[in-house]
Amino acid sequence: MTAFFPAPPRRRQRGAAAIEFAVAAAVVLLLGLLAVEAAHWQGARQMAHLALTEAARAGATAHGDPTRMRAAFLRALLPRHASSRGPADARRRQADAQAGLAAISGMHPWRIEVLLPDERSFREHARPGLRIAAAAGLRAIDNDYQDLQHARRPPPPGGQSIFQANTLKLRLTYLHKPLLPPLRALLAALGRDDASYAGRARARGLLPIQVELETEMHSHPADWARRAPPPAGIVYGECRSVRCG
Repeated sequence: MTAFFPAPPRRRQRGAAAIEFAVAAAVVLLLGLLAVEAAHWQGARQMAHLALTEAARAGATAHGDPTRMRAAFLRALLPRHASSRGPADARRRQADAQAGLAAISGMHPWRIEVLLPDERSFREHARPGLRIAAAAGLRAIDNDYQDLQHARRPPPPGGQSIFQANTLKLRLTYLHKPLLPPLRALLAALGRDDASYAGRARARGLLPIQVELETEMHSHPADWARRAPPPAGIVYGECRSVRCG
């Protein structure tokens, strides 16, 4: 005896296949968008690290001059805003992008904290009588013959060494705007405006990128913190709040 089984309705099969395809396509699209977003974030982080490295190099060779560090930092970020019309248009696009981030966050779009040398460095190691033409009237630390200085006057227990005092340590917080509006909305929903620089950025849908590095000074460090106000974006000492000083 031959048994016959009725075939299932093709219309239902076509409907299930369409739903499965739509779900799979949505997942693939979401993964693709997240991959693009991750690449965008990684590119911004690498560019920020390179820019901070250039700022540190400028500071190390110019007595820690904050104006030169700021100029080197912005110059290194220019490729991110490259234009076929030349450097002038790239600078305009950079200024527009920073103005947009400042409008969203209500703060400067990046911050460089100068962590070393600090007040303690100059209090313990500033050399009386050391004059720097580019930093007239400011305390300065002798950058020459550090081994000899250390042997002659080793630091007290818990004190800073002459090598630490001749180290430029910087920490950058760079505000990054995600490409995807839903991700910005998620950051804003999860973030808390807790009166901190990074907290307010997240509450406004921005992602703070933090990079820290240190390098040896190649010139006499000068106490630029005593010359107020510092250039926009540069602060002296650790500061996590929205306003410093």
